[in-house]
Amino acid sequence: MVYLHLSCDEYLSTQRISQMKRALGDPEMADLNTATLRGEQTNAPGILGEASMMPFLTERRLLLVYGYLDQLDKRMAASKQTDSAAHQEAARFLSGLADVPDTCDLVLIDNAVDKRRGLWKGFAIPETDKAAARKVAGVEALSRQGVIKAEAFTTPDAKNLPGWIQSNARTRNIAIDGRAVQMLADFVGPNLRQLHQELEKLATYVGSRHITADDVKLLVSDASEALIWDLTDALSQRNGKRAMQSLYELRKGEANAFYLLSMIARQYRIMLKVKSAMRRGAGNEYDLAKITGEKPYSVKKAMTLANNYSLPELIAIMDRLLEADYGMKTGVDAETEIDVLMAELTRRN
Repeated sequence: MVYLHLSCDEYLSTQRISQMKRALGDPEMADLNTATLRGEQTNAPGILGEASMMPFLTERRLLLVYGYLDQLDKRMAASKQTDSAAHQEAARFLSGLADVPDTCDLVLIDNAVDKRRGLWKGFAIPETDKAAARKVAGVEALSRQGVIKAEAFTTPDAKNLPGWIQSNARTRNIAIDGRAVQMLADFVGPNLRQLHQELEKLATYVGSRHITADDVKLLVSDASEALIWDLTDALSQRNGKRAMQSLYELRKGEANAFYLLSMIARQYRIMLKVKSAMRRGAGNEYDLAKITGEKPYSVKKAMTLANNYSLPELIAIMDRLLEADYGMKTGVDAETEIDVLMAELTRRN
């Protein structure tokens, strides 16, 4: 069978491939009968030739091909004529998929195939002196015909992410409280591989008991940001009393002045990036996370707090934080400088 994993969640696609590999039987034999090819290092004859090889002491082989369709699609798009080498190779590959033997599971893993172009929609090879004109069925048509089986593995959205975490934990016999689930969803966001690893770490730590919200706060690195966001929230509200309470909690946890300054600066930098992106009309926290390169939890917090500042105010604060950093590194008492900053940033104009 030929499978297509197009623009799938990396973790979910990998889990599916692991399932297919386990179906080959004994792990050692499965390794011997699994081959991996990279799109930039192979071609149609190489893939089809590898797929035609007989399995060794098992009933099936597994062939994983990463990025080949992406590369081929780009080459075809760069060609001005459909009789180009890229189109000829695509014709050979697409027509050859129907002949992949039943003893091979071929999985095509790609991210950027343009569904408006010939590789997906199909194309025509013009007549030459040696061959008549012919139409080539694209990936879309081959999927309808059953030659290719497209498997969709979509990252859960914000609404469904807690349910995915709970289901993943249940499958692995990990007991976790509802508040802890929501915290993981908020702090980590839709990074399923990291969520899998965080659950593993938390389960190892708690042993046989349930994972609680306190465990998440203690062990998940992203959760430590929440305390800094509490401080930044107080600063954005110009609430001096709450800002000093948050600062006290952080100092009680042995956060030194240089760490505090770097984290405060980081969060104002995120607010500045988010504010700029929001002015260009970007969407929710997940859209903004992709644009800014930050995690959804941080972006969601920044979206709310950035509304309390204008862009010039955020730029001025970044300049002041840079000035504080220079002062602390050249002899100014670090703790005093942080206290002065708190007073300045909570002062109402």
